[in-house]
Amino acid sequence: MRKLATTALALVLLATGYVGYPFLTAWSIREAVRSGNSAYLEGKIEWDTVRATLRQSLARVALDVPEADAPPGRDAPEKPGLWQRIKTRVGERALDGFVERYVTPEGLPQLFAYRKMYREHVTGEPPALPWHQRLAAFWSRVERAEFKTPAVFEIEMADRYDPNRHFIGLLELRGLEWKLTELQVRMLGEPAPLAGTSAS
Repeated sequence: MRKLATTALALVLLATGYVGYPFLTAWSIREAVRSGNSAYLEGKIEWDTVRATLRQSLARVALDVPEADAPPGRDAPEKPGLWQRIKTRVGERALDGFVERYVTPEGLPQLFAYRKMYREHVTGEPPALPWHQRLAAFWSRVERAEFKTPAVFEIEMADRYDPNRHFIGLLELRGLEWKLTELQVRMLGEPAPLAGTSAS
């Protein structure tokens, strides 16, 4: 009986650890960005696919660029005029430069520091909260979290400053650790993007 209870307890602990590990990874990535731990970010993020998916979703949100694999339909927008195409092209180049510069192990902490400095000095935001309050705030912004497969986990979070802006991260199990492989931005009212398309 004692052996059965020990086995059951071990299985419960194993299942709890398995379910909690991707949440812990997402939180740890957020904290590494905050603290400037570039070495941790280097190993926990697959940068090529994260840059590709983030670039595509930012272009859709900021420049109204349709998804590359979106099927044509009767309600497809008319072909943009010359001036609109020029503006879109200039915007895409600026977006590409932004992603290449800041979506890196060193760039994300730098971007966070800029944002933090602005919030503290311009809007009067108080200094950083203790870790347990940051964790509670992190958890409160989680809108959706689900295992797509045993090795693929998707989490959707509302932006701290704009609840209409959501970030959708895809984590995949690589060996014995979870890694962020995709990151997308979605505004409320848009259809949820299909995850896993760029990493496959």
